[in-house]
Amino acid sequence: MYQDILTIAVVSVIAFLALYWMWFQGEVDGSRLIAKDSMRKQKFNIILVLVVAFIVKAILAVKNEGYSVDITCFRIWSETAFTDFWGGNVTDYPPGYILILWLVGAIRHLFNVDNYSTTGLFLIKLFPMLFDLAAAYLIYVMAKKRFSEGMSLMLAMLYALNPAIVADSSVWGQVDGTLCFAVLLTCYLFMEEKRILAYFAFCGGMLLKPQMVMYAPIVIYSIIEQVFLHDFSFKKMRRDLIGGVAALGSMVVVAIPFGLQESLEKYTGTLGMFEYCSVNAYNFWTIIGKNWHDQMEEFLFVPAKTWGNVAIVMAVVLSALVFFKLKDDKSKYFLSMVVTVTVMFCFAVRMHERYLIPAIGLLMAAFIYRPCKELFYCLIGYWLVVYINTAHVYYTWVELKTTGPSGYIIGATGVLAIFMLGYVLYTIFRKGEYVREANVEQNSKKKKSKRQAAIQTTKEKHFQWKIIPTVVREKMTKTDFIILFVIMLVYGIFAMHDLGYNSAPETGWEGTEAGQQIVLDFGEVKNLKEFEVFSGSYENRSLYVEISNDGTNYIAAGTAKVSDVFKWNNVQLIAQQGSEETIPFNVTGRYIRFTTVEDLVTLKEMVFKDADGNLVVPVNKDQYPELFDEQDEFDSAHTFRSGTYFDEIYHARTAYEMIHGLYNYENTHPPLGKFFISLGIRIFGMNPFGWRIIGTLFGIGMLPFMYLFGKRLFRQTWVAGVITALFAFDFMHFTQTRIATIDVYGTFFIMAMFYFMLRYAQTSFYDTEFKKTLIPLFLSGLMMGLGCASKWTAVYAAAGLAVFFAAIMLHRFMEYRLACNNPGGSTGNISHRHITEVFKGNFIKTIGACVVFFVVIPGLIYLLSYVPFNDGTTNGLFTRMINNQKSMYNYHSQLEATHPYSSTWYEWPTMIRPVFYYCNTVANDMKEGISAFGNPLVWWAGIFAFIYMLYLVVKKADKTALFLVFAYLVQYVPWMLVPRCTFAYHYFPSVPFVTMMIGYSLYRFIGDNKKKRIFAYAYVAAAIGLFLLFYPVLSGQPVSADYVQNGLRWLTGWVLVL
Repeated sequence: MYQDILTIAVVSVIAFLALYWMWFQGEVDGSRLIAKDSMRKQKFNIILVLVVAFIVKAILAVKNEGYSVDITCFRIWSETAFTDFWGGNVTDYPPGYILILWLVGAIRHLFNVDNYSTTGLFLIKLFPMLFDLAAAYLIYVMAKKRFSEGMSLMLAMLYALNPAIVADSSVWGQVDGTLCFAVLLTCYLFMEEKRILAYFAFCGGMLLKPQMVMYAPIVIYSIIEQVFLHDFSFKKMRRDLIGGVAALGSMVVVAIPFGLQESLEKYTGTLGMFEYCSVNAYNFWTIIGKNWHDQMEEFLFVPAKTWGNVAIVMAVVLSALVFFKLKDDKSKYFLSMVVTVTVMFCFAVRMHERYLIPAIGLLMAAFIYRPCKELFYCLIGYWLVVYINTAHVYYTWVELKTTGPSGYIIGATGVLAIFMLGYVLYTIFRKGEYVREANVEQNSKKKKSKRQAAIQTTKEKHFQWKIIPTVVREKMTKTDFIILFVIMLVYGIFAMHDLGYNSAPETGWEGTEAGQQIVLDFGEVKNLKEFEVFSGSYENRSLYVEISNDGTNYIAAGTAKVSDVFKWNNVQLIAQQGSEETIPFNVTGRYIRFTTVEDLVTLKEMVFKDADGNLVVPVNKDQYPELFDEQDEFDSAHTFRSGTYFDEIYHARTAYEMIHGLYNYENTHPPLGKFFISLGIRIFGMNPFGWRIIGTLFGIGMLPFMYLFGKRLFRQTWVAGVITALFAFDFMHFTQTRIATIDVYGTFFIMAMFYFMLRYAQTSFYDTEFKKTLIPLFLSGLMMGLGCASKWTAVYAAAGLAVFFAAIMLHRFMEYRLACNNPGGSTGNISHRHITEVFKGNFIKTIGACVVFFVVIPGLIYLLSYVPFNDGTTNGLFTRMINNQKSMYNYHSQLEATHPYSSTWYEWPTMIRPVFYYCNTVANDMKEGISAFGNPLVWWAGIFAFIYMLYLVVKKADKTALFLVFAYLVQYVPWMLVPRCTFAYHYFPSVPFVTMMIGYSLYRFIGDNKKKRIFAYAYVAAAIGLFLLFYPVLSGQPVSADYVQNGLRWLTGWVLVL
């Protein structure tokens, strides 16, 4: 069933889009003539459509039992309503729907139908389905004023058989169809200025479902505009007042048989039910893991209920802005209510999965009165959200027997819902011309109208080959240097702060073989409660521990296990041989004898504590000076500042081994990244600052490349500053460049190789001295070689680089072909004849240079990177390199490891599962943590920016967007094919291009309007604000556990601290 949901969603989206592009588009933009006869209402056709739709819905209704809890309630209530009509309080629903249930019971008793038969099930679902058809008919009536008979019928059919509508009424058996019709009818009547009827329609909706109150703003807006702002008169006001009171009176009359107090409780009781952040609505609260969580739980230190109330106020404010901003646009009656219900659905509390359903009909009506493709896309997006949300909750109950759905589809649907809110607001406020009248044929002969001809003549060719001169480089101005310097300085301060201690135990005791002993004399019998060891470059080493009071007779105390390298280990004892259970180190005696169990043991420093927590040093420490000469380096808190964490235990260790000519433990990646780490160790020593500093400097060094990208791609200082700041204060960039792993080097060189290839792409060898064109090509190849020698992820980028280069050379060839077709012409300062003369020579020389730049030089770099590499053999350089390639391939292709903080490629952009690197408890409520994930305003926004880039590529043939999409996917797509355990940091090389896509999206929306740039600056400020908010859990600073739990843990997968 789960696969069926997704299949229906995909097929329906394709069908909707195909309908629009192949049929609707011509009538929407006026390019298709509509026959005069086709504009007349033809009752037979709409009746036929509704009958067909009813048959389909009826079949689905009897084939699906529905949500058993709801269906059972409706069955019982319908029976009770018929047999005890005056009993009053028989359902959770208001009086209007009790009457419908009474009618269901009456029909069943009239025809002697078993309540629990298939026919009984059909009767329960009958009236919601009829309301669906009524709404479809209303859509047909509205559509006939603008579209042809065929398109009007199709719109009615699309509503009646919409998967979301069908899933709700025919499959589930819910009654939201009644609300949808009431909302649509109310808005339609207000649009037609039939206010008295609209009042009755609204009150009728309130009698059917209390949720009708969410649409009360349309009543208020319509009264303000039509009664008070437009031709105000006391007569009109009196007429509306009487009509409104009469409508309210009708509600009272209907409620009297059921008791006014009891009926009122149906509304107040409903408003007080389900006091949760979300009740299976896939919205903001569900995204952050608060589905079915108490609404009084705090988010950013404020109860969710308060945020929900703020959302309701914002919904009213935004919808009012839409209504009164659109002025004479009839679509405002529908769009304002779309905004109201969407804001509430996405951000208010206590929302159910079905509360967004009325938006489908409202958007269809809005599309009729404001025909444009953007609103049709909104319609597709909204029904997709409603359908997936409703169908998935239904599937969870039917298949999994639980009311608490789970899975990544929840977050994806919630993000789509919020995106659709943004897109519908963009559609509402964008400036554009709409063809509001049908292009009707005036005579029998079909001639192209002026509108049709104009549209056809203005259609652009999306892509054509043309000769492009060298792009003049946008020079760095004084302002550019200041902006770049400030960003680098501010980021550098954060990055360098508390990077780690610049000293650690460096001398140590070396054990070369098993059985070597260390005998410590403490001068008298002492109770030693704690034993700490700063280990060297060998992990998981065991020491057999024995205790003696006289130095002669020893008794076994257990086996001490020293697990982690280059960090302080609080040593526990394994009391029984063959067991993995440990006990605290708590021994009493004068002498302690340690015996190595394995070969090759390095102990840098030992620390002992007595029962009072005081440091205790053996009296014979001079026999082992290297074990007790750096006691002041002891870090009792065991923080990241004094030792390795996460994969530093592999990379920092191997960097140390390179320096000392030892066997390189970490051999699953090329050596160059570890060599860079070793440079910091050579300069600053084998300490946390030393093994992290070079990566941090590379992280700072990425920022100039980002700025240069911005200047070259967008040629705007403000855009360059925006993308550089966004990347600088992205969480992943910050965290990943402060840890001594090799991802930072691969990402740096990937950025560099693409930058220099972009420079080459913008340099034509037709108008630039050939030798100068080779400079960026050489630099790109050099960066590629360094990247591949740092981490294999750069090989993916290198493959993409080859495709990019091939595309450049194809373009050079097509320029040559164009010049051959017009040899006497010129483009810019380039003579076509010159192109025909130099092409072949330059082309061949460029290919030859590329063999050197992208094969020979990278190959040499890769080979030379193995000079410091020691695989424990005496093989030559080339043999060591080849053997290690085989070893690396076998490791990565056969790895079947699991990890609690691993994640798959499709989880990375949504940040479902950050990598939890480090945690420590400072005090009872004070914690430290370091996690690797993205800035939500970068990674989440990047999803929508990527979609927009795809749109620009497909619809506008935008080359800048194409470059960004290509560069992004080159780093990302290969991970889709990797079956092994992966982590969110594998997305890091894609992040620079994510920020560029965001920057380009902002540039496309803002353009040259300087006033609008304030929005971009505010966005960057918000991203930096988030960085400051999350800074403690990115940098390992002490922070309150409550602060993290209530303010930072937006998603359940965000552990952050323990």
